[in-house]
Amino acid sequence: IEVNGITATQLCSHTQDADNMNKSKLASLNTPEKVFEATDSDLYLTKTLDSQLPVPHKLVLKEGAQVMLLKNVNLSNGLVNGARGVIVRFTDGFPVVRFRNKVEYVAKPEKWTIRIPTGATLMRKQVPLKLAYCISIHKSQGLTLDCVEMSLAKVFEAGQAYVALSRAQSMDSLRILDFDAKQIWADPQVLVFYKSFRRQIMDVPIMIPLGGQRKKTDVKKILNGLKLLDKRLDEVKLV
Repeated sequence: IEVNGITATQLCSHTQDADNMNKSKLASLNTPEKVFEATDSDLYLTKTLDSQLPVPHKLVLKEGAQVMLLKNVNLSNGLVNGARGVIVRFTDGFPVVRFRNKVEYVAKPEKWTIRIPTGATLMRKQVPLKLAYCISIHKSQGLTLDCVEMSLAKVFEAGQAYVALSRAQSMDSLRILDFDAKQIWADPQVLVFYKSFRRQIMDVPIMIPLGGQRKKTDVKKILNGLKLLDKRLDEVKLV
């Protein structure tokens, strides 16, 4: 699944493992490093911004580093949140990234804003990139990765495997290691909710509005759909 000099991003279950791998891979590159520090609207709340935004306050990059785009920049050119690329050079102090589709992009600072519980709005301006040798499953939520490899052996939460698998853009851009079906399970409380929801639906009478008739085939489709839902939920095992 590796093309155009871009290696697969590894998904792992623990954030510390991802951070350690990214630092190690970056250190192995024999090219000068460049540091990009974000412009934050409130320096006293930098840690708050770090915890709620995908882009870090301090970003260290090198030519040859594997990176990920963190902003939808140009949808028609494939420059979207989660797109994978490699830094090929620096121009005027900014990294030039070549993506998997061979498109090159000069990564200049972009803005992110969040609203905190006090009602205040915080802003960060930073280069929209992060190292992408590895990323935790938790921090990958919301991303669509076009080149991803994952090990599911250390999955420890219900639904975590689903989150990881759904990050892949397609089967052609996905590699799975250490697959074990036992690592994929649903939260018991979620199953209880859906089983209760199913029973409520089955008890609701189908109403035919006055002034018109619903086709018999439509009613039959609804009933068949409910029966299928009932069967599927019964097949799910509580773990």
